[in-house]
Amino acid sequence: MRFGLDSSSDESDSPLPSLPPLQRSSSSRRTPSYRSSTRLPPSSSSKPFSPTPVHLIPPPTLNKSSKRGRVLLPTTDSSDEDGPQTTDDEGDILEDEDTSDDYDSEEEQWPVGPIGSVGVNGWRRGGKGKARNQISAEEGRLLEGAPDAFQQWDDKSRADSWATANRTFHLSLSRSLRTPSLSATPPSTTDISALLSTLTLAQSAATSALLTSFSQRNEALWSDIEASILVAEREEGERMRVLEEQRRRGEEMERKAREMREEEERKVKAEKEKEEQRERENKEQREKERKEAEEKEVERKLKEAEEMKRASVTRTPMGSGVEGSPQAEWERWTSKMAHIKSHVLPHISTNPSLRKSCFLAKRSITPKIGQLTSSSSATLRIINQLDELLTSLRPPAGTTEGGEPYTWTLNHLAKSLIKQAETEVTAKLGTAYPLGRVVVGLLVRGHQELGEVLMARLVKKCFWITGWWPTKGAEQSPDSHLKTLGHAPPSASESLTQYATRQSGLIALYASILSTSPLVAPQGPCPPSSLSLVPPHFRPAAGWRLLLLLLRPPLVGLEPTPLLLVTFLEIAGATLLSIYGRQFGKLLECLLREGVREGKGGWSEKSRSSLVRLELWLEEWEKGAVERVGGWEVDP
Repeated sequence: MRFGLDSSSDESDSPLPSLPPLQRSSSSRRTPSYRSSTRLPPSSSSKPFSPTPVHLIPPPTLNKSSKRGRVLLPTTDSSDEDGPQTTDDEGDILEDEDTSDDYDSEEEQWPVGPIGSVGVNGWRRGGKGKARNQISAEEGRLLEGAPDAFQQWDDKSRADSWATANRTFHLSLSRSLRTPSLSATPPSTTDISALLSTLTLAQSAATSALLTSFSQRNEALWSDIEASILVAEREEGERMRVLEEQRRRGEEMERKAREMREEEERKVKAEKEKEEQRERENKEQREKERKEAEEKEVERKLKEAEEMKRASVTRTPMGSGVEGSPQAEWERWTSKMAHIKSHVLPHISTNPSLRKSCFLAKRSITPKIGQLTSSSSATLRIINQLDELLTSLRPPAGTTEGGEPYTWTLNHLAKSLIKQAETEVTAKLGTAYPLGRVVVGLLVRGHQELGEVLMARLVKKCFWITGWWPTKGAEQSPDSHLKTLGHAPPSASESLTQYATRQSGLIALYASILSTSPLVAPQGPCPPSSLSLVPPHFRPAAGWRLLLLLLRPPLVGLEPTPLLLVTFLEIAGATLLSIYGRQFGKLLECLLREGVREGKGGWSEKSRSSLVRLELWLEEWEKGAVERVGGWEVDP
């Protein structure tokens, strides 16, 4: 059978082995290798390989653009009998990685690297990182001329491949010669036209189908886009609706919170107004109750006084309105005080020059009275300073006008003495002695008018000194009557106990003046002719008279009377005993026995504590141990 010309042979003939990949020979010449669909089996295997028929392949074209070469193959129909080929994206068959490590033959023959870097005895990094100087012993023997089985197999495979390709080519040629349509009659124009028409229709149908598919795809795409837009719009609308709902809820909550705050503020304001209203009402109620209590207290005092007057003997001591009687004395000193208020004070207040001089005198007097102590030198110094001040303001002798500044200054001095008695003396009775020394010292130095002014102010504040109970006039108000009795204004809310204590301080001042002798230091000694300068109401006889009037009704039955009696006796009792001796002792004995122990004095039940104090003093006198209150002694 002739090679490749047997027409009866077909593709069912036994296949030939496929071309193995081109291997490097021992020589330096490179031989191009053709890739086949099968790989070379290992040389150590004893099994025959089954070659696969291949088409005639032209010599490969190496792609030198990269280290890995590519074999460009002609495009074949999908109906080709050959098996699938491994191609890249451009349809090229990729070479095995073993072919990418081939060396250039000229570079091997004429090395340019360092000595020993190229050649059999040198080293060079291959594709797998293996140096040529690391070749095996078997490869060394091959290089030395030993028989190469691989080279033999390679030569045999190339011969078989070319034979198979030649036979396949002749088979294809013989089949083409046996086809009558291709070799007998050439196609006519009608056939070509029909074929072209068929192709045109097929192309039109394919184009129409393609356009239809494109249109359907576009419609589906736009439908998807519109659906996405609708979904996005619905989602946006839902989101806006949720945001709007949240905003509306927030505004509603804010409105409710604002309304709650306003309501709370209104409630707080209303509560505050109610509280203020209740406070005003309570204040008004308290003020009303206070006024009612004051009125009731005034009525009670007046009623008590009237009852005591009715229960007492209805006669006026020493006659009513007779000169020297208690009523006459009270009226005398009341008129003196009224003259000062109506003539002296307005005259000074309306005259700027006099007002200035009186103001300077006032500033000099007030601190001096507050500096009084039991020291003899300090008392004498203050007496001399006050004497010098009063003398500078006294009008010339023989004149009846221009005495208002002098009288105003005496009135302020008397007020300072009484203020000191109401505050300091009530706390400590012994502080009344320095005040009495100052008064007596100024009296014996020629300021006799001081006795008139001071007595008028004492009677204004303490009517007890006269021993006369001032009755309420027909047109006199209760407050005015209480003021006449020496009570503090209703706004001071002074209790009856506080009133009695304050009155006892004034009685102590009066008793200290009565018991102070002008013949001893520091207020004296004065010449005997100066004794007449001390007015009768500031002499010891006035004290005897005061005790008798206080023990008579109606004064004896009043609540403050026992306290005033014991205060007077503690300050001036020893002086009266030294002056009147046994006669004053009889008075005290009668007071102790009948007035206190037998209870015939007619004392008020509310003055029990003061009666006990009075009884203790009388018992001390009975034992012969009467002692003066501390402060009587004069310090150096």
